[in-house]
Amino acid sequence: MTSRTRQLRIEDVKRHIKLSGLKTRDMVRWANLNLIDWLNQAKSASVRRVLDIIVSAQQAQRIAEDARRVATDEQYFSCKVRAGSVLSKLNAALSRYNCMVKVLFYDASLRRHYFFFTGRDSKDRREVVAVAFLIENLALVHRVRRCVECQRWFFAVTEHQKYCGDNCRKRHAAQGADFRAQRRLYMRDYRQQQKAAETRAKKLVKRGT
Repeated sequence: MTSRTRQLRIEDVKRHIKLSGLKTRDMVRWANLNLIDWLNQAKSASVRRVLDIIVSAQQAQRIAEDARRVATDEQYFSCKVRAGSVLSKLNAALSRYNCMVKVLFYDASLRRHYFFFTGRDSKDRREVVAVAFLIENLALVHRVRRCVECQRWFFAVTEHQKYCGDNCRKRHAAQGADFRAQRRLYMRDYRQQQKAAETRAKKLVKRGT
């Protein structure tokens, strides 16, 4: 990701959270309540459907970001075609929900459009709530991530966050340090063995002459 793209994301996130009327810590709690905690439950067909929506929405968001950096109309049109393909899949996934949300590509950004909204029975409530949160917060969809250490889902507070918390960050760093230390020991022993083998070979050559 370029520094320009990262800055645009940060500005979009700040603008969205400000318009929502929430503070960042409140948005994180809201994301956990409506989406993240549910994603981290046992896998089910409903969770898989929502994960597919997340993947498509994130792909579409990246294309929209590309469109904001293009220099020519041809490049913009190419982005629009790519977005159309991804959004067809996304909107097909959304069509099963009674809220009938459509995501449109307009002016190099993603826009949501509600055709109507109606309730679902209780067994589908968590899935519908999760989808509604995603569509209401499309500008934040890239903040829905998997921890690189424990693989649990989390909502990132910052653009560069890769871990769900300090424990996973420290554990991953420790494992990295341990691996590097073990690698250094291995290479030291390997070089010593190579040097010893070369010394033996030279001695054998001298004996043969």
